[in-house]
Amino acid sequence: MTSEMTPHAASDAAATRLLAAHAAPRSRTVDDHMFCGSEQHPAPGTFRLQLFTAADVRPVALVVQTLESGPSLVNRAEEYALSVWRCHRPDDVEPPLWIQRQLDDLDDDTSPFQLVTFEVTSDHELAAPRWHRLTDAQVEQLLGQRADGGRGDGYRPPAAEPEEIPVYEITPLAALPQPRPFRQPSCMPGTRSWRRLLFWRTYPARPALCCWYHQQDWTRLSDTATALVEAAQNDGVTGPDIASYVLDKAQAAGLSDGDVDALHTLFSPALGICATSGFTNGQHRVQAMRDQGVSRTVTVRWHTPEPPPSESEPC
Repeated sequence: MTSEMTPHAASDAAATRLLAAHAAPRSRTVDDHMFCGSEQHPAPGTFRLQLFTAADVRPVALVVQTLESGPSLVNRAEEYALSVWRCHRPDDVEPPLWIQRQLDDLDDDTSPFQLVTFEVTSDHELAAPRWHRLTDAQVEQLLGQRADGGRGDGYRPPAAEPEEIPVYEITPLAALPQPRPFRQPSCMPGTRSWRRLLFWRTYPARPALCCWYHQQDWTRLSDTATALVEAAQNDGVTGPDIASYVLDKAQAAGLSDGDVDALHTLFSPALGICATSGFTNGQHRVQAMRDQGVSRTVTVRWHTPEPPPSESEPC
């Protein structure tokens, strides 16, 4: 994920003054490789949190994130720093000092450390972040030890996004949206035009010769398609496997190449009739079916499986 903003570049002098005021030997008391700093959906934000503390000095939070771990450290700086403050140091009057490192990938060894300063508002929220680039030596000076700027061995990459699955359904033509005329005004005129009225009176429930779509016998083809979908479902075939099942059965039954090609347009995931409030695919075929008096046909909708639950635990 790329950042949606460019952080302000603060002066090195400000960082130098802050380092001089807060540098001290500290111990690492927290090392959470999958701290969940945001529950924002669909991508909760996670990062590695190392918290360094010592008596009578301000804690330091060192956070490291890779780009695929949800909203970036830049875009959610205030939210993430506030979540660490509330989770680990709720009684402190100010948040831990915030040092972040945004990695391009797990092997990135060039991205710099950045000190981020905030304004603390009257209601203990954080605002106005400013970014100060730090050298490795400066981070070591602040912590009193060398900093581990890696993502950590406990990093768990996010699960791959689930692929959409085609779901084939038998749908009444009356449940589909009204097709809109396009590209072929001679065979797809408006519903109230004289061409449409004449077509209905002259060629009820018969293929026409105006185009490939209207040349197909969609009454017979839709009956064949619905029967094959029901057979596939009865045989336990689902998802993208239905298309090959149907076409294999159609060829085995001796259907003509033209009929198989027409069935292919109903079952190919890229070509199937797909419509909810409007058409994604299939507008011309549905008009041809309506012209032929087809009552139902096979449509496809896309189902996205639920992603696995996140293993990261909120504070």
